[in-house]
Amino acid sequence: MKTFKPSALTIALMMGGVQIAAMSNIAYAAEETPKEAQKQQQKAEKSDVEVIEVSGFRGSIIKSLNTKRFSDTVVDAISADDIGGLPDVSIADSLTRLPGVTSVRIDGQSSELNVRGLSGGFVFSTLNGREMVSTSGGRSIQFDMFPAELISGAQVYKSQKASLIEGGIAATINLETANALDNEEDHSFRASLHGNYNEAAADNEDSDTFGRRLTLSYQGKYFDETVGIAVGWANMFQPTVSSRFVNYQFDEQDLSAAYDGAPESILVSSGFEINERGGEDERNAFTLALNWEPRDDLRFQFDAFHSKFDSNKWDRGLRISGINNIATPGAGLLIDNPLYADGALVGGTIYRDPDGTLLAPPYPGSSRDINIQTQADDNTTNSSSSAFGLRADWDITDDLMMTVDVSHSEGDEEYKDQVLRMAYFEDSSAATPIIDDNIIFSYQLNGLNNPDLQFNQDFTDTAHMMVTSSESYPHIESNTSDALRVDFAYQLESNIFSSLEFGVRASMRDYNLSRGRFLYGTTDGNMRNGQYITFGEDADGNLIEVERFQPHVLNSSNSTVSAIGGDLSGMPSFLSVDNDDILNAWIPGVDRTPVRTWEHDWTMTQGNLVEEDVLSAYLQVNIDTEFFGLPVTGNFGARYVDTTQSSTGLVNVGAGNGDIIYDDVGGTNSDWEHKKISESYNDFLPSLNLNFKVTDDDQIRFAYSKVMSRPEMPTMANSGNWKFDVNRDGDGRNYIGLDSSTSPKLRPFYANQYDVSFEHYFTETEGAFVLALWYKDVANIVSDSTEVDYDFAANGFDLPSIPDNKVEDESGNILVWEDGDYSHAENNGDAGYIRGIEIGYTQTFSFLPGYFSGLGANVNFSYTESEIEVESSVPGEENQLGPIEGLSPRVLSATLFYDWDDKLSARVSGRYRSDYLSRQVAIGSNQSAYFQEETIISAQVSYNFTENLQAVISADNITDEPNISYFGNTSRTGTIQYFGRTIYFGVNYTM
Repeated sequence: MKTFKPSALTIALMMGGVQIAAMSNIAYAAEETPKEAQKQQQKAEKSDVEVIEVSGFRGSIIKSLNTKRFSDTVVDAISADDIGGLPDVSIADSLTRLPGVTSVRIDGQSSELNVRGLSGGFVFSTLNGREMVSTSGGRSIQFDMFPAELISGAQVYKSQKASLIEGGIAATINLETANALDNEEDHSFRASLHGNYNEAAADNEDSDTFGRRLTLSYQGKYFDETVGIAVGWANMFQPTVSSRFVNYQFDEQDLSAAYDGAPESILVSSGFEINERGGEDERNAFTLALNWEPRDDLRFQFDAFHSKFDSNKWDRGLRISGINNIATPGAGLLIDNPLYADGALVGGTIYRDPDGTLLAPPYPGSSRDINIQTQADDNTTNSSSSAFGLRADWDITDDLMMTVDVSHSEGDEEYKDQVLRMAYFEDSSAATPIIDDNIIFSYQLNGLNNPDLQFNQDFTDTAHMMVTSSESYPHIESNTSDALRVDFAYQLESNIFSSLEFGVRASMRDYNLSRGRFLYGTTDGNMRNGQYITFGEDADGNLIEVERFQPHVLNSSNSTVSAIGGDLSGMPSFLSVDNDDILNAWIPGVDRTPVRTWEHDWTMTQGNLVEEDVLSAYLQVNIDTEFFGLPVTGNFGARYVDTTQSSTGLVNVGAGNGDIIYDDVGGTNSDWEHKKISESYNDFLPSLNLNFKVTDDDQIRFAYSKVMSRPEMPTMANSGNWKFDVNRDGDGRNYIGLDSSTSPKLRPFYANQYDVSFEHYFTETEGAFVLALWYKDVANIVSDSTEVDYDFAANGFDLPSIPDNKVEDESGNILVWEDGDYSHAENNGDAGYIRGIEIGYTQTFSFLPGYFSGLGANVNFSYTESEIEVESSVPGEENQLGPIEGLSPRVLSATLFYDWDDKLSARVSGRYRSDYLSRQVAIGSNQSAYFQEETIISAQVSYNFTENLQAVISADNITDEPNISYFGNTSRTGTIQYFGRTIYFGVNYTM
């Protein structure tokens, strides 16, 4: 049989790439089994070639290409030298330089990864081949938890094979940590110390001026290379800032009562925020790998990873809500010079109580139609992620190997969501301060450009500003996964099939959500607007004061004047305060611990436990043969998966029909019961991968597989709870709705996917040209549906009893209830296709004369289109179909690099993604919106003073590219955010 014989340089790079790509069978079928790797080495020895070492960024690029070249699946990879080669705060930044891979920026940092037009929930992630769970409830892990410095390699598997753990329709991303026994040196040590500076953060009082990144790592081999130890620690402290305009969603309103000639149907946003989010991200991450090979046929490895990420964020600015109340007759609001664009109200001048005839808070019956507050909100998120595993490899015979692996992964996250608000009073020194109704403001949205905004009042004047509310609504989430896997690989003596792989895997995964609430005062709406007194009547019917929560006085000693800087400068100024100092002075001794109470039953009902048990088995046959004289490699096989998923939560069964359930303060309720709902199903997932080596430098790949991605863990929560919306639309009408937007009955997403690619590897220089076509026929995708004014009784639903606290309003009037919205999730049986093309070009220009020979380029472009449409959840697009989340039709990444004389290395990189649909966070909830195209530019220069000492300077987001969203039409502004550019500088030392 004709054998494919790579060139000397290819062999050298391949052997370097094997170290990066080789994975144990416990994780998934390795690119080469130990026997196959030995055969490759023997081929190199028989060829009697000189092993050539290619170093620097150029070498890392070629190693990554060879991982792709010698893989048995469609895969893209990055090597250890490439990771962190640019100002990569996390591994997410590194992976976005691969074809079809993009990131979602959260507070300016790459976190969630999208692949081939699909959002992070369709991306399955593993660490050393083991399933990693998210710190929050999604399937997508937060890649900013993983420092680039502690990851030795990463692969993005775009085609499936039977031995890969199921779960990724978009891709399977595997991250690797170091194995000391794979290190060429007996002992190696690396230390790096980098500083960073962001000019925008330096001007923010909640952010430090400088940040730092410190990394220490060691790898050592002992006892005749039978014991290996690899340890690493990476610390990051980085100031962050986001200057933001956040517009609230647009909803349809009838403005005919607002003024003569006003439209009966128009889209109106209820309000907006202008704020600056400042703070720091601090991450501490650790890795450990212990390897022991007591015999040639027996190997053990224990590895562990832990990362703690505290993202301290403070939102300071102004919050305006209630603009939509101009539609309510008698609201006491006046709009002048209204501006309309594309069916939406986008500006005007709003007057609160223009006639001066309405009562103002805190008096009863006062107007609360426009609410203007100064924010001082703590949006800190504390996350931690841990994983460890123990693996044993045993060569039972020369041809049979067994691998046993036990692993555990967990993630925890607490989002504080603490609110502190200030309001404008007539006189803050008065014994009973009164909200100032003389509020006039003008605004104009300018689409994707910064808005215009003016107020008639000065919100920095402490003679008027007072603290009115303190609230907290934490989200506490935890995720755990335990897995056991047993795999076998059997070498075959055959001219067609090289080996046989088979194995089983059992896993148990749990997701838990807990909520809570703290409020000082009556209700959040009352306190924010200055309605701090509760009134009642005495025995004679006279109005009396029942309870008072006096606002806190501000002055120059406990507040400072602040303003938004950067591209959003010019917006109105506001006051900043130290939240803890204010609360300790205002409400000393008050327990501010958030609790679950039946008074606010959502704190009880949103708690849920979701469990997922999976048992899978696979059989895979590896191919190594010839077809019409062409060498052919690859595999075919199938994976069988049995899944049981369940959810335990509270379900409303009617007044008095449930269990007696206690809340955190001793209150009870018998309208609910704990109910566990389960669903079981099984799947058969075939796969085929073929690689035809047309010449020594050209190959064609074909891949087919049936793939699946399970629903997000929170969407499998047991729901079906009734909600009671008092005065939902501000028109005095009350609605009973049913929320079944999550369910443990939901099935996975499925797709039949096909890949065809052509790869040409250059011979006169290093590099490759790759052209790939792919197609996914997606079925059973989950979509949300909301039916407005749903007739529950006519459709067989028994309406629940009205809760005691929903029988009367605050004035004692009986509430009348109507049918509201029915929200539910369902599987769409035939979703449609997603297809695309990927083009990759990498070349080093060593053939150029003199200094130009150090140049090189790496360019990747992908185009994606889809016929899949789901019911749009973008405000203003009700009853319309829209695209799936995360799909950018065009994605481009490009790096121009230069290496010279093992001394100087420089590169500049850009990544572009076109418009896409995703989620923006406003008023504490996710709102669906489209995001404008964006281009991120980064650059780095490094110089090696010695073989051990290197200096580095780099810059990220050089053009300060904004992150901009809009609601369906670009005239309907969503969020405009600026993050500033960051400069990094430091030294690396190796020995």
